[in-house]
Amino acid sequence: MKNKKSKSWYKLDNAAKIFPPTTDKYDTKTFRFAVSLKEKIDSKILKEALNVTLKDFPIFSSVLKKGFFWYYLEESDIEPEVTLESSPICDYMDEGKLLFKVMYYKKRITVEVSHALTDGTGTLLFLRSLTANYLEIKYEIKDTEILDTSSTISKSDDSFSKYYKSSLNVDGKVKEKAYHIKYDNYPENRIKVIEGLMPCKDVLKLAKSYNTTLTVYLTSMLIKSIAMNMSINERKRPIYITVPVNLRKYFPSETVRNFFNTISVSYKYKDGTKLEDIIESIDKQFKSNLTKEELDKKMNGLALFENIFIIRLVPVFIKDIVLKISYMLSRRYHTMTFSNIGIVTMPEVFDKYIDYFDVFASTDGMQACMCSYKDSLMVSFTSHFINTEIEKNFFRTLTGNDIKVTINANIVEEDDIDEEML
Repeated sequence: MKNKKSKSWYKLDNAAKIFPPTTDKYDTKTFRFAVSLKEKIDSKILKEALNVTLKDFPIFSSVLKKGFFWYYLEESDIEPEVTLESSPICDYMDEGKLLFKVMYYKKRITVEVSHALTDGTGTLLFLRSLTANYLEIKYEIKDTEILDTSSTISKSDDSFSKYYKSSLNVDGKVKEKAYHIKYDNYPENRIKVIEGLMPCKDVLKLAKSYNTTLTVYLTSMLIKSIAMNMSINERKRPIYITVPVNLRKYFPSETVRNFFNTISVSYKYKDGTKLEDIIESIDKQFKSNLTKEELDKKMNGLALFENIFIIRLVPVFIKDIVLKISYMLSRRYHTMTFSNIGIVTMPEVFDKYIDYFDVFASTDGMQACMCSYKDSLMVSFTSHFINTEIEKNFFRTLTGNDIKVTINANIVEEDDIDEEML
């Protein structure tokens, strides 16, 4: 009798450990990345492209398993499907199923991925590779520029373990509790998406007029958009914006697994506060937080939990309770998240087939994401809130500065799209 081939398995990376115990149908901890092409999607070619792509991303063919001490990823024989986009946005990933979905609708290819598997950078690399393979097959494009040169082994690296240093101090700053956005929610865990597509060069020019970066400018504008709806009493609390940071920019890594951390910037809004005041403060906070020393502290804070020997012996159901409590406590210093995926690039040969990329994520409150491709900058908001004042404030500020913004939104309830956004 032949022995069955043993399946590969991977320990969850340190950033991913928080996701299984805190994932539910209200906050599914998933990303949705999409690319809009010039022509309608051929589903058969997309399936062929997916099969090719998965050869370079074997860890994507994994399912989440619960062991006695830790969760882990295990190689699976499940055949991935390509489906017409019909499920709710950032839908819950059922247990025992693959941790990603590939969908299409008209000219759009969509990939949804569980945060337990990878982060935004890993998801984007997967979508870029899938898009390239799709276009190569459909248009018989030969000898294209190599999109990704990393090996399958390096893609599966746990870079947190690689760079963990037990001798470093862990960041332990005392913080003031954050202002929390409190609006009525949609029923049935529904998520609303409002996204604005705008010329990147025009927004960059606007940021430069304040002598700052695009990320700092839009983060500051987001803070002001939130503050505009706060009462006098609510302004006693600072607004905290959580900003994910791609650690691959600071530590050499080619992993497609999670390798990120977060920084938190805050501002306590007062009457008479100008946007310039917020920008000055946020710029200083970005510069002080985005140093290798500070990121070392944060990264080792994540890894510390796993590397204490006695904690390794604690059963997973107890770890789940501890991680849930830790997550709940961390939300005391969180108003919303703003994730900048950055500039999306593709080999020049594909440019004439692509319109733009966009990204958004599940949330337990409100989250904003942005990315750019060529001169197309997409800023998206996801939330469970019926109220749209923060999004309106944000996009109206841009249009008030002569930025042309095209708004897209999903229909959560029939009356939603009747509202004037700009």
